[in-house]
Amino acid sequence: MRTLIILTLIPVLLLTGCADNDRALTGTWRFVADQQIDSQGNVLMEDLNVDGLLIYTPDGNMSVQLLWHKKREPLLTDSIMQHDGTSTGIGLGDNSWTPEQNRIWIDTYDAYFGEYTVDWEHRVVTHTITGNLRPEKNATEYKRKFVLRGDTLFLKSVDPRQQWQVMWLRKID
Repeated sequence: MRTLIILTLIPVLLLTGCADNDRALTGTWRFVADQQIDSQGNVLMEDLNVDGLLIYTPDGNMSVQLLWHKKREPLLTDSIMQHDGTSTGIGLGDNSWTPEQNRIWIDTYDAYFGEYTVDWEHRVVTHTITGNLRPEKNATEYKRKFVLRGDTLFLKSVDPRQQWQVMWLRKID
């Protein structure tokens, strides 16, 4: 009888574990650190002057926005914002940004959305990009190793030559 009970419970426990795993990444995460790491994962440098959101929905959609504050300054001297921060509308418009202003804004902000899948065995989340601030990245797959420690999520490239990771904190409403 004991064997029958154990054999009956094993599939239930396995399914429950899968459901918990599926929900482990679901939710909204706040970007709190951009880190340079060594090959053992030790933090060498850290930028805490960051902000952003990462959202994983239960049905497999995701969205991320990343902002690095260090070099960003208000830019109210452009024609799109009518020189006062008031938008002239949506869509394409003319602007008077210099190439350097364009470079700084693009280098200090990133955003994309799409779908995600999780390989729990290898602890890899794959973001399949549908829309991106950089159009040439559409249809790209970003594979990220992840570590969950309580309400903290660490993501880094699966490429061991890339020595960085980003840290996210679960946003509790």
